[in-house]
Amino acid sequence: MVSDGTVFAGYTIDRQLGRGGMGSVYLARHPRLPRWTALKLLNRELFSDTEIRARFEREADLVAQLDHPNIVTVFDRGVEGDQLWISMQYIDGIDASSLNPHTLPPDRALQIIGETAAALDYAHRAGVLHRDVKPANILLARSDSQERVYLTDFGIARLRDDSGHLTETGSFTATLAFAAPEQLTGAALDHRTDQYSLACTLYTLLTGSAPFESASPAAVITGHLQAPPPPVSPRRAGLPPILDAVMARALAKRPADRFNSCEEFVEAAKRALRTPTTGARPIARPTSGSHPQPFVGVPPMRPVSAAGTPYSPAPMPVPQPQYAAQPQYWQQPARIPVPPPRRGGWGAALGTYLLLLVVVAGVAAVLALLIGA
Repeated sequence: MVSDGTVFAGYTIDRQLGRGGMGSVYLARHPRLPRWTALKLLNRELFSDTEIRARFEREADLVAQLDHPNIVTVFDRGVEGDQLWISMQYIDGIDASSLNPHTLPPDRALQIIGETAAALDYAHRAGVLHRDVKPANILLARSDSQERVYLTDFGIARLRDDSGHLTETGSFTATLAFAAPEQLTGAALDHRTDQYSLACTLYTLLTGSAPFESASPAAVITGHLQAPPPPVSPRRAGLPPILDAVMARALAKRPADRFNSCEEFVEAAKRALRTPTTGARPIARPTSGSHPQPFVGVPPMRPVSAAGTPYSPAPMPVPQPQYAAQPQYWQQPARIPVPPPRRGGWGAALGTYLLLLVVVAGVAAVLALLIGA
């Protein structure tokens, strides 16, 4: 482990973010830019293992070629003493394994899987297989009040057409609960291998357990190889039975029986969730504020000079208006026209009729007097 405050390969270590079987990840300050980075270090005891070193270096080389908004960006890699390191984009948030499946809305679970599927299909088009898709390798972070999803840890990824022997020496490197049958038998892998693991991940987010979860590794392997996929709808109230058929296809034993792509699988799952049996609403991008998460806050970094001394940049002057702007038409007070006086109804007509009778009678009286004279 590297102590907090240590300068490693020019990066100042702030704290450890996580630790795995091959190495540790630290939050570190960039040596020249006011930016936080995630620094992944290979364990010292593995430095002499040629295969593991090659796998670690290959992770950086593969991911550095992938430019996608849902894939963690790799900045740099190198060797410091007897340790290999990779500098990556720091994601301030949590991973999907920290979510509570009992309170996680199915819409949001499918949104997370959908963005992960987009990252996987992009990597597949570039010829890269992930081979270890699981909730712990899906990071969730907030950006502009919305949740962002990132796929990370391509540590055992490989090129689809790679004929080398990395991770092919008889050892199993994927996570057993999410491994496709062809990974367990040593058969050829393709993009549908990641789709199987993605379906296991969705199953876990919806129910809290993997499809063939067991305390016995042999039982898990038997489930992946021989047992039919367990339906998901009985495991959680409100899920439509039609979703079981979608999951069964993505979890098919033979890759040829699965969907053509990860996004095709997600679209089928979305249509299933919108069936009238659930009263489902159109799936929209959820905001993190709707589902509070224990995000880890990081203080903002101050710019530093070339000598490393922090400084505060001078505030930019605020331009003053040169003239008073005329109010726009929507800002002016509304002018309501005054209606004309309302004319009378039957009463006014009767009065006019009586007045006409008086005039006619007067005219008749005058005529009578003239004739009598």
